Amino acid sequence: MQKVFRRVATAERQAAKRTADRQRVAILHEKLSNKGSKGYQRRAAREDIIKAKNAIKNDWHLGPLAPNNFKGDLADTYGAISETRYKLNGALREEDRQARCAWLDGATHLNLAQGDRVVLLEGPDKGKIGQVKDIHPDTCDVVVEGLNRSNLRLPTAIRGKDKPPAINIELPIPISAVRLVHPIQDPKTGETRDVIINQLRHDGIFHDRTSGITKWRRVVPGLNLTIPWPKTEPKQYTDHKVDTLRIDVEERTFVPTLLQPPIPEQVIDELRNKYSRFRTRHTEEYIAKKEAELQAKKDRVKLMDSVRTPLQEFHRAERERKKKKGKPRLTVEMLEEIGKVIAKNRERSLNTAGVSEISSEGVAAESLPAVTESVSAATTATPTPTPTAS
Repeated sequence: MQKVFRRVATAERQAAKRTADRQRVAILHEKLSNKGSKGYQRRAAREDIIKAKNAIKNDWHLGPLAPNNFKGDLADTYGAISETRYKLNGALREEDRQARCAWLDGATHLNLAQGDRVVLLEGPDKGKIGQVKDIHPDTCDVVVEGLNRSNLRLPTAIRGKDKPPAINIELPIPISAVRLVHPIQDPKTGETRDVIINQLRHDGIFHDRTSGITKWRRVVPGLNLTIPWPKTEPKQYTDHKVDTLRIDVEERTFVPTLLQPPIPEQVIDELRNKYSRFRTRHTEEYIAKKEAELQAKKDRVKLMDSVRTPLQEFHRAERERKKKKGKPRLTVEMLEEIGKVIAKNRERSLNTAGVSEISSEGVAAESLPAVTESVSAATTATPTPTPTAS
């Protein structure tokens, strides 16, 4: 079974690697697509600015001889912006999102909701107060009802016959260009008036695991004042004849017992892939089968060891005999021969080096200290003869 578990772990690693590669490629394609869309938007805005400047110059210098811009494709949409400039395509980088929502304590949990009253800090409607109509978390911009309006050209493909070529619509504005407006009572005068809130902080973040909803409070730092969330109207659901009654939904029609499984064993293999590479739980029959296969392999190895040729039997017997005999030991005769060879080689080395002749007792005493010790340890009754140089 260890082999099966290793195979499952390998399959999981390979699947995770493939998923990461696909996500990396998808993110790269999305970045390239967003880059192209943003470049197209910048070019469209640049062309509109150049056309507007040229029109102003012609009206100033040429006067009544200036070309008529209300002809051709822009006959009824002169001064309207292109549909590509309505909204920023793609998502912003994380650092850009956090920078836009810095006064809201980050873009992870926005301290702004639909229905809040905000004041515009930029644009032609600077200083006006409106209600948040829509929020775009990817681009961190908001649509304020009735403010920051502009004429937008409609493409011919989606315009239709009875619709005008341009419509007046609210354009999104960055969250960094708005501030929250909330009525606060002055502690000195007791008068309640609208106050622009420049900074908000999170407080008491709580995540409900059952519903998957994260809740928190928004607090004004320094004042320790909690700003309530705007009230939302409850959703109205329309009942139909085909709807299931609530009493039928809440009725408990199945009560599992300890004697009967909730799902028949035959249905389990139909609900999941029986031969999946990622399966980690197996039946007892499958485990017994794998253990039997492993035991069969071990028995086969033992069987191969039991079948040997006569030559293999002879070699095995020789090895066992040598093992029983033990390690070989040097006899006294062998030590004498070794001492003779050492003395002979030593004399030849001295003659080659040009060293004067040394007495045999000195040579024997210096050259064979280990030999005499071994001989004395082997035989204590008979003294070991000292080899002499010939």
